[in-house]
Amino acid sequence: MLMTGDAISIYMLSLQRVLEQLGVSVRLYADYIAPLYHHSARPTSAYQPTGQDILWFHYSIWSDNFSVLDRSDDFKVMDYHGVTPPHLSVDFDPRLAELCRKAINEMPALSRVFDWCIYHAEDGRRDLEQAGYTRFSQVRLPVDTTALGVEEDRELSAMLDQLDYILFVGRIVPQKDVLSIVRVFAEVNKHCPQVCLLLVGSTGLLPGYVQRVRDEIKRLNLERRVRLIGQITDRTALTSLFCHAKFLVVLSEWESFCVPAVEAMFFGLPVIHEGKGPVAENVGDAGIVIDKSAPDRAGKQIALAWGAAESYAQLRADALRRSSSFTDAALAGSLRDVLGEWAQAFGVSRLQ
Repeated sequence: MLMTGDAISIYMLSLQRVLEQLGVSVRLYADYIAPLYHHSARPTSAYQPTGQDILWFHYSIWSDNFSVLDRSDDFKVMDYHGVTPPHLSVDFDPRLAELCRKAINEMPALSRVFDWCIYHAEDGRRDLEQAGYTRFSQVRLPVDTTALGVEEDRELSAMLDQLDYILFVGRIVPQKDVLSIVRVFAEVNKHCPQVCLLLVGSTGLLPGYVQRVRDEIKRLNLERRVRLIGQITDRTALTSLFCHAKFLVVLSEWESFCVPAVEAMFFGLPVIHEGKGPVAENVGDAGIVIDKSAPDRAGKQIALAWGAAESYAQLRADALRRSSSFTDAALAGSLRDVLGEWAQAFGVSRLQ
């Protein structure tokens, strides 16, 4: 799929842009193409292998377009984005869980199909190794910096400037464990009663889970302090939300990369997280590590960090410093290395 506001779609467009800057001709194919991208991509059915091209295949869930692998004699690259563990959606969307399960189950067999793999965090590398893959390179996902730092929404910024708030950006789904975010925030609110929590992200994917989040907000008497805002695609509005927040919070059960955490660092916004997986790998020293299983302790920790001006300033500086690893320039450097690895492993003629 090529969709607006989707992390993999944004990466595909960044990848196209940077590869073309390196002199590589790129065509995008997808089963579903959002109207905004109709001029940028073609349906998967239009793909015709030549035996002389590179098929760069994005892997995150099972799809009918896997059939192109059987009929392609092009050089095949799996760009592995991780597969959401099926148990995280089985209660809310059994069909989605089954597609994830199939993607995981088929990975070992496909190790004989792909010539190379791209992964974006060490968890991805471990998944590939366990499935029998031996040829891979790490490429850090870039943030679409062409859309960052644009003008703020002045009216929204004027309102946000009056708030002290923690920001969450992502889908309201079990994977993101929004329930734990709400529970930790309830403890923060005991120490910092002026603080708000803004939950920004799609609420239409799993309505049953969204209702559970609403029920938890009500149970904890947080209706006046927590806002479910919905998905925002306007970049000026998102810029305003990032610019005026105190922290971004990510307490996901699973992440393959977590683009919002990286986006936050471009604004010098420290990240509250659990110190695990790709989020910890990407954020490094630009965040606060908490234990969501102990909300009372986590709440006190965040409240203390809120008022510690010197250490907070250092977190902001660390965030800005780390953000340089996720630019188009960093992606271009990684891709040059990958192209060199391919030429060395397979010979130039195999990749021409």
